[in-house]
Amino acid sequence: MEYSEKYKFTEKWFDGMIPLWEQVFKNFSKIENILEIGCYEGRATIWLCENILNDNSKKYNYDVIDTFGGSLNESGMKGTKNRLKKNNFIENNFNHNISFFPHINFNIHKGYSQEILPTFKVEEKYDFIYIDASHMADDTFVDAYFAHKLLKKKGLLIFDDYGWKDPHNLHPSNSPQLGIDIFNTIYDEQFKPIFNGYQVGFIKL
Repeated sequence: MEYSEKYKFTEKWFDGMIPLWEQVFKNFSKIENILEIGCYEGRATIWLCENILNDNSKKYNYDVIDTFGGSLNESGMKGTKNRLKKNNFIENNFNHNISFFPHINFNIHKGYSQEILPTFKVEEKYDFIYIDASHMADDTFVDAYFAHKLLKKKGLLIFDDYGWKDPHNLHPSNSPQLGIDIFNTIYDEQFKPIFNGYQVGFIKL
């Protein structure tokens, strides 16, 4: 898939997941309410807008949570650190990118997910939740804990970075994998795994 030049992107981290998402979302055609926890510039967001939320006659709801400050890992990556110094470049790029979809009701919640998610009304509202925020195991589990309360039955939950490791600190607490595994252990009777790789996906039973 090639993104239009009208969008403003500086990274392509999501692109390797597109073939997987194309297969997975064939079984999830009735998605109207989405929660994305961690969006960066919106590369996954735009894929969803173009491929899943593409009926202009409908009014979709899309909640996004992000600090728009990048992660600690990103801020130390070559080329990224200087960009993060520019005022609001991530947030500005994201807002520009979603501006092409007026039929989608975007609700942007700027801040840390662990502070924002507890303010949400506890109801099974979302058809799809995507967790791609902190790389810390405890943060990932907290995001998942709230997500499981907000996801509809038969809804789709995807975690990014299950296969990611911090090259500078290999302790399990510095990877999302441990947090996801704990979530899967606690809620294994409520969620069915549907794929496992660099990302992992579940259906809520």
